[in-house]
Amino acid sequence: MDEANNNMYGEIEEIIDDIEQRFNQINKFSILDYPPYDHHFFKYDRNSKNMGLESAFRQRIEKEWLLLENKLPSSILVKSYEKRIDLMRTVIIGPPNTPYAHGLFFFDILFPRNYPNCPPRIHYHSYNLDLNEFLDPKGKVTLSLLEGGNFVTNWYCGVQGKWNPEKSNILQVLTAIQTSILSTTRVNPSGREGYKKAFTLTCKGMIYMLRRPLMNFRDFVEGYFRTRAHYILLNYKKQMDDSDLMVNLFHELYRAFEQNGTYCKHHRLVDLPAKEKIKQPRVC
Repeated sequence: MDEANNNMYGEIEEIIDDIEQRFNQINKFSILDYPPYDHHFFKYDRNSKNMGLESAFRQRIEKEWLLLENKLPSSILVKSYEKRIDLMRTVIIGPPNTPYAHGLFFFDILFPRNYPNCPPRIHYHSYNLDLNEFLDPKGKVTLSLLEGGNFVTNWYCGVQGKWNPEKSNILQVLTAIQTSILSTTRVNPSGREGYKKAFTLTCKGMIYMLRRPLMNFRDFVEGYFRTRAHYILLNYKKQMDDSDLMVNLFHELYRAFEQNGTYCKHHRLVDLPAKEKIKQPRVC
């Protein structure tokens, strides 16, 4: 590639190292032996009878595993656990053209003893950020879903509503979170201010995740932001105004990505609004 093309496409100098190699080997769905101790439902009193090889509960969970393995979109990653088949951990990538774009959103899942007669319980890892009214800082998920004519409500609390044990499944829940909760319409307050709030909190979440990645997902978090940092910073510049909040958050993002090993050549802050003359961070 000649120098002109290199300048055009070389916004990020990619270093193929252990982090990216591990990231590229991650599967959308995988089964590990044991759940991490930071799983929200780790201490939940499981029913040992449900764990048996011939139990109806295990058979249903294995059916869910197969569905996830074959049908998961590339923007959702799920880990299950052979020794605790009642638990899962998932990360959902924020959809494009929303304030949540490029963000990562982590959820811990518990299948209750009487699953699928009752829907799964879900805990959102909020990093204490009040993202929107459907994802509570304390972890509660509020979801209304229209699926096959059945109206499903209050998944987190385990209220049945119109959950259909024969037709509903965890894949529907995850895709509904992505398409219904992490959408442009789910911002509070509505309008530009709500969009900006959701956008800046999503970016703050990126910083917190890099500082404290959840267990089983460190390789994914580090590798994901290593490969997405360029697009995140470009998108941030499009959304940026001249407020101290957004300028300072840009600096934090830049430093977090730099510390994570991203080498950005053209993300200097020379194109910021003139009122902000802040010393620029080092560019690798």
